[in-house]
Amino acid sequence: MTMPNVLLVNSNCRTGARLLQDRPDVRLSVITIDKYRHFYDPGTDVEIVDSVADLTGVRLAALRIRERHPFDWVVAPSEWSVQAGGYLRSYLGLPGPGYEVANAFSNKFVMKQKLAAAGLPVTAFRRMESLDDTVEAARHLGWPVVVKRACGGGAGYVVVVRDPDHLHDVFADDGRAAMRTAPFPLLAEQMVDIEAEYHCDGVVIDGQVRFAPVSRYFAPVLDSVGGVIGSYTLPDHDPEAHLIADLHTQVVDALGLHDGVTHLEVFKSPDGYLIGEIACRPGGGGITAQIRHQYGIDLWDTFLDLGTGTGVDIAPAPRDDHMIQYMLPRPAGTVTAITSREELLRLDCVVDATITTRVGDNVSGPLDSSVYAGVVIMRAATPGDITRNVAAIDAAFQIDVVDGRTTVPSGGKA
Repeated sequence: MTMPNVLLVNSNCRTGARLLQDRPDVRLSVITIDKYRHFYDPGTDVEIVDSVADLTGVRLAALRIRERHPFDWVVAPSEWSVQAGGYLRSYLGLPGPGYEVANAFSNKFVMKQKLAAAGLPVTAFRRMESLDDTVEAARHLGWPVVVKRACGGGAGYVVVVRDPDHLHDVFADDGRAAMRTAPFPLLAEQMVDIEAEYHCDGVVIDGQVRFAPVSRYFAPVLDSVGGVIGSYTLPDHDPEAHLIADLHTQVVDALGLHDGVTHLEVFKSPDGYLIGEIACRPGGGGITAQIRHQYGIDLWDTFLDLGTGTGVDIAPAPRDDHMIQYMLPRPAGTVTAITSREELLRLDCVVDATITTRVGDNVSGPLDSSVYAGVVIMRAATPGDITRNVAAIDAAFQIDVVDGRTTVPSGGKA
């Protein structure tokens, strides 16, 4: 087979960057921003742009690369680079999701437009040009409203606005400066009561969903930011798993994905199940490890294989037990002590563990769902074992953080 020439358009996705560099059969070029230049080995052909969301800047960088190293495939693994990847495929006539599909999977306003037009259940929504439009949006949606950037990732760029007075506080909050000034449209959504939140992580080949396991979060993600975020797989025979997997198929059809890996989030509300959003990339946190340990399918390898024209064979074995992914909490501040990976692996329920935070590391707010201290993967035979295993990690894991005034111990609570 001919060695694929691949252009990686990436921002903060370290996993995709490392895995592509480790593939000996890939000739790699990269477009990224200076902040993440260190992800790449010396000698890698790298073009630096101010932002991978700047389609003109990315296009010009891609044309410069083509003069040196023509490429046949474009891989875009970060939420910020999905649109640029689709734009380059459309502009250059390359295989893979074009701009219309990539935009539908990364622009939440367009996504919801298409899903609503297909008759799929989504919360009521309105596009806003700036936070100034929140009051008008709430006149149609009712208070409180959920305001988020239409493009990009991270729960730190999502805020619940309770009323007009609270909107003034949002304007004044220094932590929301990036949300106020970013060159993206905003989206307002009706606030709904969330009884449970799920994720479905799919593989689509030749327009057909070949794999779509469903997991349930411990608690809704927005309610968990700054604490524990985690989930557990549902058995294949579970009625909710079937319902959500069917929604996933309908979403993929509505948005037009032919080949790729997806990450769908679904809410259960008093009015039924609602589609949150979907991405055409592997899920974050411990989700890919959770799926790999449960089903033997590596979603990152599958994503890169599909993105570089490599054949993919999906043959998951059915499972009746649960695999838990537990994202260890990472409070803001400087870490003074943290439980080791070896200590966590001594627990009988633990299948694997990674610790990505070290003593001396510092993080300032606002925190979002991408900030965590590590991931623990556990197997549970029964729903009762899920509760017991999570409690065991809560008891075993300790992270001490000094914020300049006091030392704050933080164990997880699911």
